[in-house]
Amino acid sequence: MKVFKKILNTIINILIVLVLLTSILIAVMALSSKSSGISTIFGYTIQTIQSDSMVGGSPDGYEGGDFASGDIIIAKATGFTNDGVYEIGDIVTYTAETTDGGTALIVHRIVDAVDRDGIDVYQTWGDNRAVSEVPDQDSVEEYLTPSQIGSVFYSADYHGKIIRGLGGALDFIKSQTGFFLVVLLPMIIFFLYEMIRVVLNASNYRKARTDEEKQAAVDEALAAAGASAASPGMSAEELEQFRQFQAFRKMQQQQQAKSDAQSETPSEPQPAEPAESRPVSRYEQYKAQQEAAESQPAPEPAEPADEFPAAPAADNSVEE
Repeated sequence: MKVFKKILNTIINILIVLVLLTSILIAVMALSSKSSGISTIFGYTIQTIQSDSMVGGSPDGYEGGDFASGDIIIAKATGFTNDGVYEIGDIVTYTAETTDGGTALIVHRIVDAVDRDGIDVYQTWGDNRAVSEVPDQDSVEEYLTPSQIGSVFYSADYHGKIIRGLGGALDFIKSQTGFFLVVLLPMIIFFLYEMIRVVLNASNYRKARTDEEKQAAVDEALAAAGASAASPGMSAEELEQFRQFQAFRKMQQQQQAKSDAQSETPSEPQPAEPAESRPVSRYEQYKAQQEAAESQPAPEPAEPADEFPAAPAADNSVEE
């Protein structure tokens, strides 16, 4: 039973650590996405692919890519700055406006690069031409500037990582419902569990202290009873101590019987030790001496002696 509890506590502690790490990861991703529009952690981005526009690889023979909707990619963050320099064939992430007025992150390949007013600008296109039928930008005026590019997934210097099929789970965790069910609710449950465990440990500690105090009282009573066991009788004070000890032992036995009745899995009775190998307690020695003294007939009480000797009888005879 103790081994099972130890294993269970270890598993729970591991789960607590995983939940805490997940919550920290999601919190960092949420904060970074609010500031830059893309989730960034330690210089890298974790993005969920929302379409199949990059399935199948490049038809122009460029390397990298071939990820589908529901996959997760790990890319190198560039921070939407003008300092980025990219090449044709690189796979980058940029922001685009949606039809409802919002913004979306697009992960496509650079297929053209030109100089516009002294700044390199780029045209992107999805590798899967069945889904992405035309380039993302129609004219040079619409080409992307470096400040519009937030990360690079594949380039000559960096090759990103793909995690297949876990994008849906990440999107769910990042949602309000998912964050509550996956992060907040387990943390609340684990917090309550730890509070209950602390209360139980404190209760067991107090019980152990009480048992120690009870045992000390038993030892003191046994010592008091054993000190008078050598004499045939007991003084009034020793007799009172012995009676208190008997009352305490009776109360202890009642508590033990009640505890055994409430226990779901009562412990198996331990075999009694042989009489010759079991040490005899002081109380048993005292009780044996008392029984031996009671079994002997009481001596006849002696007649009390006169306090003063009898006076000699008066001589009434008259001398002639």
